[in-house]
Amino acid sequence: MAIGALGFAGLALTTVIIVFVVTLIIESLFVWFGVKVAGVDKRKRTWGNAILAVILMIILSVILGFVGGTTGALLGIIGAIAIIKYVYSTAWVKAIVAWIFMVIAVFIVSIIAAILGIGIALI
Repeated sequence: MAIGALGFAGLALTTVIIVFVVTLIIESLFVWFGVKVAGVDKRKRTWGNAILAVILMIILSVILGFVGGTTGALLGIIGAIAIIKYVYSTAWVKAIVAWIFMVIAVFIVSIIAAILGIGIALI
């Protein structure tokens, strides 16, 4: 069966888009869970805010990818917490709690996926 006019480049681009959308949805669930557990105001705890926070965190991680090392990791953590704080208009403490529970959720789902033999590249 022919792949089409764009060939493997089109197939690769389609794969990248699908992976991005799936990752965005999964990570948004983790952010939403974190802010829910942290007790962020229900009116601010929307799916749109979760998606916005994840997109901003992805942009931040791409930018900080050039820094690397411990400095990049620490700046990434502080940046992710700041993004949660400003997107959800909440206090620093709630943003930190939301980030911690987001990380815990990612860790738990990653372990479950590994036990089930599911690839965790998207998580």
